[in-house]
Parts: sequence; C-alpha cells; structure tokens
Amino acid sequence: MKDLVNRLKKYLLDTLGITVTLSKPANVGSLPFFLQDIYDVFQVGLLNEEFIVLASKNDSELTPATIHKHIDIVNQNLKMKAIFVHSSISSFNRKRLIEYKVPFVIPGNQMYLPDLGIDLREYFIKKRATTVILGPSTQAVILYALTQTMTEPLTPTQLAEALGYSRMTMTRSLDEIESVGLAEVSVVGRKRLVYFDKNRRELWEKALPHLKTPVRENVWLKTLIDKLPVCQAGLTALSCYSMLTSPKKQIYAASVKDWKAIKRKYPSDIISYPDEAECELEVWSYSPGLFANDKIVDPFSLYLSLRDIKDERVESAMEEMMEGVEW
Repeated sequence: MKDLVNRLKKYLLDTLGITVTLSKPANVGSLPFFLQDIYDVFQVGLLNEEFIVLASKNDSELTPATIHKHIDIVNQNLKMKAIFVHSSISSFNRKRLIEYKVPFVIPGNQMYLPDLGIDLREYFIKKRATTVILGPSTQAVILYALTQTMTEPLTPTQLAEALGYSRMTMTRSLDEIESVGLAEVSVVGRKRLVYFDKNRRELWEKALPHLKTPVRENVWLKTLIDKLPVCQAGLTALSCYSMLTSPKKQIYAASVKDWKAIKRKYPSDIISYPDEAECELEVWSYSPGLFANDKIVDPFSLYLSLRDIKDERVESAMEEMMEGVEW
C-alpha cells in the first residue's frame, strides 16, 4: 500500500502543513505476526509526539471493534499510541471509531487524532451558517411538549417538577427556546410562561435542526442485569416501532446518573470489547425514562439517536416509525 502511505504524507502536508518521515519501529518484531500481515507498520513524529502508523495493506474494511483491539495490542507491545490508516471508511464505521476514541486518518477525507485535539473533515471546509444546538435540559423541554398534551402554558416551576431539573435550569432553557423561536415566552404578573404551538408536527420540524442525539457514549455489558434502570433503545427500540428485525445484541439506554450507579454496583459486568458483550448500553444526556413508552425510548429521541446511520433498512424503518406518531 505504498500509494496509501504517499497519500498520507500529502494529506498531512496539505492539512497540517508538516512534512513527515515514516520509519520502521525498532521493536516492530514484537508485534504478533497476524498484525504484520494486515498492516504496514511505521513510526512517525507529529507535533512533537511519536506515533505508530498502522497502514492497512488492502481495501477491505475491518470492524471498528477489531481495529480497537489491534490498536490496544500495538499500544501495549510498542509502548506508543497507534493511528489507523485506511483508504476509505463507511460513515457508520467512522462514527464507531470515534466512539471508541480510536485515532485514524483517511487521506483526503478525515483525520481524527484526539490526543492532539485534531478532528478535521473535508466537509468542514465548506462555509456554512452556524445553527444553535439546544442543551440537554432544553431538548428535554421540547420533547415534553412533543410527547404530552399541553392545553395550558407552563411555568419553569411546573417544568422543573415534571422533568426533574431545577427551576433555574428550566428558566435558562426557556431563554434558549425563546432565542430560536420555538415557543412564545411571556411574563404574566410575577410568572413566566411558555406557550407551545398546538401543532406538534410543526414544532418537531422547526426544532429538528436545533436538536442532537441524546447518546453521550456507548458501553457494553457482559450480561443484562435484571432490574437495571434502562429502556430499550437503538435498533432494539426501532424494531418495536417498525418491521425492522431486532438485532442479535440488544441495545438499552440509561441516564448519566443511572450509568454511574451501574458502574458502582456492577463493575465486573462492564467490558471493553463489544464482541464479547451480551448487550450495548447507551448513556444519554437526559433520562430516557422521561418520555419512554413501556420501557421503550420515545420515537423522537430514538430518531435523533439514529439519524446519522446511512442504511436503507434503518432509514425506511425510521420513516415507518415517524409515520406512526400521533401528532
């Protein structure tokens, strides 16, 4: 893959303005033979730090979990952080590698080097207007308006009681909502009130550009422990809302608070590699139970968590799910 190495050098020069020299590590022989069969292994200096480059020898894609394992092996054997380099990558695998925090470079497409604070993507070069992204608590207020029948305006105190946030947090959330024009906020006497349009479909369409995935991180559990404070999420939940087949590895969601409790109570059931896990757990920025339907996350949050997946089956199932929403 000499061409891949040359493209890597050019990409680093074009994006970072540095000329690099790749050399063979002195202790490359300590790596397992199967890794040397898969990769050309080099050492490179980047911004005053030394890294190992694993340049794939062929165009076939490895799974992100496999790449993650290979990176760990190299880190342990060569005592240097490794960077995965490939000629191309699917959007799904790119997302998974970032979730694993695996450094990678796809020459001409993307460079993700978290240890150096670098995340460059080709489409970032295009100038685009900045869209205000709402915070988790504000997003929770929007979802509350989408999932509840609201006949009267609400105060920050009422929202705080319903959603489990402080009154001050809800007051700030109303400021955010008002700033992007998603509701009418007014003061009547000493009360501050928020009025949401009764047309929930219109609210959803207006809010969508300002909302983001609730998933903060993905973790894996050896077994699903009974009575965990979790809801069905991801493709598992989507299979409940559509004709999509349920995945073999079930997916659940928990709030940050509940995830911390799980880590304290069941540390031995948390594992690093998804291939060895019975289920996947998404850690959400707000409680998935707030708007859940029979322990299944709500369709709006689920849509936000899956909308970046480019898979025709998933996209079709998401359309089916949203068509079933009772507006």
